Amino acid sequence: MKYSYNLAFVCFVAACATSEGATEEGAGDVDTQNAEPNAADVGQTDQAASGEFSIPEPYVTTGGSSTASVMTSLAGAGLQLDGGFEPASYVVASYPVITGAMRVTADFTVNAAPGASFTYLLRGTGGGYSSRYVRVQRVPGSDALQAVGTNGAVACGTLVSGQPTPVTLVFDGAARTLDVRIAGAPSACTGVPTRTSGPVTGLRVNDETLQGYGGHVELTNLSLSPSP
Repeated sequence: MKYSYNLAFVCFVAACATSEGATEEGAGDVDTQNAEPNAADVGQTDQAASGEFSIPEPYVTTGGSSTASVMTSLAGAGLQLDGGFEPASYVVASYPVITGAMRVTADFTVNAAPGASFTYLLRGTGGGYSSRYVRVQRVPGSDALQAVGTNGAVACGTLVSGQPTPVTLVFDGAARTLDVRIAGAPSACTGVPTRTSGPVTGLRVNDETLQGYGGHVELTNLSLSPSP
């Protein structure tokens, strides 16, 4: 089943997103902290026999000409972004996944068109932006997948356009480190220090409001599981 969100602005909860402006990570992110459900309201997320946490349908907000389509299949949850390139266009898709886990492995497969950009974030429990989100991104004008850590953005490796590529993040909320694997292989982003605090409480996919962000991006096989 596929659900299409193509209104100028969609709110699945009473509070809508507001612009946070540029963060210390350099993102023009639309902050939906107030639009995301509280952990106490969501409760602990169920786990499958495999150990993976269940991925719910996301809370989605859009602006401008950007649209998002939520996809589900036997392979797992997915999201298709068609981002407008004007600054007023954006998508924020938030998946509340209350894991209770300090160390998690997040997997997804990304197929980004040439020139397309996106961000993927794991949500922790810190009070500020940099202590609340672990961020990986492909920015305008680059085909590299980057991880944003304590010391800024680190180029992990090439994310080939027009080709489905598996990506794995291993986040340790106790040690506050992030490892990124691309197509199953270790990348230059190994042991990247972060300020993010665990445990993990969800994930997000964004088409940012910054000039140049946009394009067609498909993220499939979204999964989240505890790490040993």
